Amino acid sequence: MADMARAMELWQRGERLRAESEIAALLRDSPDDSVALRSLAEIYAGSGRARESIGLWRRLSQSSPADAGVLRHLAQALLADGSTAAAIGVLREAIALDPGNARGYNNLGLAQLRSGDTAGAVESLNGAVAADPSYALGFMNLGLARQKLGQAEGARASFERAVQLDPHLSQARIHLSDLLRATDAAAARRERDRALESHAVNLMTVRRHDDAIAAWTQLIDGGAGIPYSEGTRFHCLLHCCDWLRYEETASRLQAQVLAGRRVDLPFSFFVHSHSPQAQLECARTFIADRHPPAADGPPADSPPGGGRIKVAYLSFDFHEHATAYLIAGLFERHDRERFEVAALSYGQHDGSRMRARLEHSVEHFVDVSRLSDREVAEWLQHHGIHIAVDLKGLTGGARTGIFARRGAPLQINFLGYPGTMGAEYMDYIIADAHVIPDDDQKHYAEKVLYLPQCYQPNDSQRPLPARERTRMEYGLPETGFVFCCFNNLYKITPGIFEVWMGLLREAEGSSLWLLEGTPAAIRNIHAHAARRGIAPERIVFAPHIALAQHLARYRHADLFLDTLPCNAHTTASDALWMGVPVLTVTGETFAGRVATSLLHAVGLPHQCMRSIADYAVQAMRLASTPSELSALKEHLERGRTAFPLFDTARYCRQLEAAYQEIWARHARGERPSTLAVENRP
Repeated sequence: MADMARAMELWQRGERLRAESEIAALLRDSPDDSVALRSLAEIYAGSGRARESIGLWRRLSQSSPADAGVLRHLAQALLADGSTAAAIGVLREAIALDPGNARGYNNLGLAQLRSGDTAGAVESLNGAVAADPSYALGFMNLGLARQKLGQAEGARASFERAVQLDPHLSQARIHLSDLLRATDAAAARRERDRALESHAVNLMTVRRHDDAIAAWTQLIDGGAGIPYSEGTRFHCLLHCCDWLRYEETASRLQAQVLAGRRVDLPFSFFVHSHSPQAQLECARTFIADRHPPAADGPPADSPPGGGRIKVAYLSFDFHEHATAYLIAGLFERHDRERFEVAALSYGQHDGSRMRARLEHSVEHFVDVSRLSDREVAEWLQHHGIHIAVDLKGLTGGARTGIFARRGAPLQINFLGYPGTMGAEYMDYIIADAHVIPDDDQKHYAEKVLYLPQCYQPNDSQRPLPARERTRMEYGLPETGFVFCCFNNLYKITPGIFEVWMGLLREAEGSSLWLLEGTPAAIRNIHAHAARRGIAPERIVFAPHIALAQHLARYRHADLFLDTLPCNAHTTASDALWMGVPVLTVTGETFAGRVATSLLHAVGLPHQCMRSIADYAVQAMRLASTPSELSALKEHLERGRTAFPLFDTARYCRQLEAAYQEIWARHARGERPSTLAVENRP
């Protein structure tokens, strides 16, 4: 429902009154609309209006008396209003309806703690962890209840189990540290450091990178010795566009990585690294530390040959996410006569159209978010999966431990992570000759599956919106050339930014259009510009919005300026799809050569520069030569449906040819080896 989607977007942007107005208008037409009632109840609860929220949840519970989730929400609203006894009664009703729900027992236990019934709370919280033995929050709250009863050993065991299940549950670490302080000062210090580490990670999760910098600095300066903390702090600094010691820090981290030290995570390292060799060492160090080959994997029985090849794609991102935008069309195009395709999701279910599309695009869509790594590996083996494809690699939310247990005979690193995983249990990486030149194969632990045009799949059904809003509505000036870069701001380096500021000085009346970042990043970008004589208003920030709206605003961009050493990936495909030329510098690593691959796949190799100096010259040339820029745009508009980059069916046939060949080799008893797929129409 468009009105509801708009209302929730307004709410997420902090425009509460406008969101309420949208929902109220919807309820005037449909007073019993349960989605609208739920949304308004959640808005009231989130803005501290508990009593109004209670009324709406009661209406919903009357219309859906068997919905335990509604009762749990009602109980939370009652607790917020101070009606603890009433909340306990409602929670008991919810448990009767849904006795297997751990959250229900947890909420009841917390309410009982508030009412002073500590023994009852322990009983309820034991019920929570019995219902879900992986429920870290339940164990933490059980520890609090046991501590209140004077059961110190039981409390310690509960807190330790909580942090074992969720190392980033900082409150559990703090409670454990407090408990240990009286008996084990060294252990208490370690837990305090780990709690601060968890707090720093949680700050990063909610995009409070400036606050996270302070937490990481406290850990580093205090000698905590937390692995990867220096690189993670640098990543936070890049999120804030704080480049004070950029070159010095990047060089120091690279030297330490090459020495085998645990100073940076692979995902944050490739953002500032120009060295494929260093990226391999970083990945190997991380894998050896966190995800070595597991001894508790399922027995290594190979599934039977013959029949269809069974392929399973695993990801955290089967929802509204860049990976999903790229791969949805591929899923739909797989040949069901030759391939049986499964998608295993361990991420969130966001209820989006994209999620629904993905669920219907494969034969088996399985939510494995509640299964352990071993259980997922066992699922792969039990279902006879021939090829398991990791769409996350070493990025945030990855579950590399599944692949460490070797649930399938062949395992592939694909799409989500632009680099080697450095793991012996990953057999192949999908690439092309641009992102991994032949001479660079030695920097990859995987064997390379070379696709003939471009490694990146694209969805030929992605939206192609017309120009819907004016430049002014996007915050752009009415006239003037628009340079844009909708990459995440952490990819911007001081060297690239210097070039951009030079372009703004030379191209009179021009603007630079960037994707919105954290408040600290925006402040720093404006400060960097001012020091170079550029007025802050010439840099315009675009908010994060839905895909179709995001694509529509490309209609007002003239030239997309890429970043280095980490290029635009999905963002570059978006620009090319919308007819906006991309300008890049061909880098030294996979992440720094992606745009070169994409540009070759749309017939624009001359937009791939060899140096930053050439990049600056070409950008200014296009900004000052309208006819040349128009020719590039016309080329992209005319060829959109014919370019290899956007030919989903052709891409799928080539990828399937790779799958067939590597499985045939495996069936013959051959070890994985490099493969170049023929260019098939």
